[in-house]
Amino acid sequence: MNKRFNDKSLSDIGDSIVSSVPQNTRKSHSSVWSQFENFCSERNYILQASTTPEEISNILMDYAYNMKKVDGSDYKESCVKTMWNVSAKLVQEKFFNEYQISINPFNDLCFKKARNARDSKRKELQAQADKRKVSSVALTEEELMKIKNLYLEENPDGLQKKLFFLASYELAWRGGEATNCLIKHFKYETDNNGKRTGRIEYNPIFSKTAQGGNHRLEDSKWLTTNKADLHMCPVQGRLVGQNFGSAKYFESTPWSYIFS
Repeated sequence: MNKRFNDKSLSDIGDSIVSSVPQNTRKSHSSVWSQFENFCSERNYILQASTTPEEISNILMDYAYNMKKVDGSDYKESCVKTMWNVSAKLVQEKFFNEYQISINPFNDLCFKKARNARDSKRKELQAQADKRKVSSVALTEEELMKIKNLYLEENPDGLQKKLFFLASYELAWRGGEATNCLIKHFKYETDNNGKRTGRIEYNPIFSKTAQGGNHRLEDSKWLTTNKADLHMCPVQGRLVGQNFGSAKYFESTPWSYIFS
């Protein structure tokens, strides 16, 4: 008779938990902790079981205001927040795992000054244009030319990129759906007399979960004719069933559809 429950030991479960942590997370935590250890070594701080929460708070307060890059310059304000938070979390884990001492640098009252030092340093850096977080920056002329060259219609790959860039908005492509797009997924819609209605049907046949399934009408999406100007199209070309190298090939005859 089959067992209902598995026999995984606690050590095996612990190993599974560790292995499930993304590699980038482990690397970033290791880098932050290494810098914090260097800071403590330079300041002659020692983290041990006898270290009181007040002493830990003073260490974190000192670190919040005095952390620097290797070249001696300040971090950006967003980095100060992230690095302090990660360091505080790792200190919390160290004391619990090694000494069974529970501290909470994020909520405990004795760590309030350390948290305030972090916030104060961030406000100081936010006053500097090169240290505050910037949500958007104007593209340089060189970057604009790179984008322009990426979508050149003179080569099949650039034409495909331009078409997919426009189609992705109209067809609400998500994730890697465009990478699975094939010529056969597009077809002209015709009426009962066999005449084209002015719409192009797109149906990938597969669902968004790539599990396959029947060709259902409700799964279809539509590219419609530009009624204002039938000859206006941002992408000159129509899809044909050919390959050109690694990219789909587009015949260079005008295509009278715009993705509105």
